[in-house]
Amino acid sequence: MPQWVIASVFGVLALCAAWGIYSSYSTGTVYGELSQYSEDREPTAFFMVVLGKVLALIFCLAIALHAVGILTTDPIAEIKHWLPWLPDRRY
Repeated sequence: MPQWVIASVFGVLALCAAWGIYSSYSTGTVYGELSQYSEDREPTAFFMVVLGKVLALIFCLAIALHAVGILTTDPIAEIKHWLPWLPDRRY
């Protein structure tokens, strides 16, 4: 797959994650398919959902920067290095 396609797709995903973080903090509520967490009533669950969005944002930015050539280290290889129990095969 061309590098510009990878950078474009993960760039759009990073923008979506950033928009999700912004909307979560501006409304103070995170909506899911089966649940709704408010910053006032369930602060731990709200924080965990926003933390997941931040981690997705960081991952998408790392993949996009690697595809463009700014980041020299492969993020997938680093994750595999730090989490050795993950499978080696790529399908």
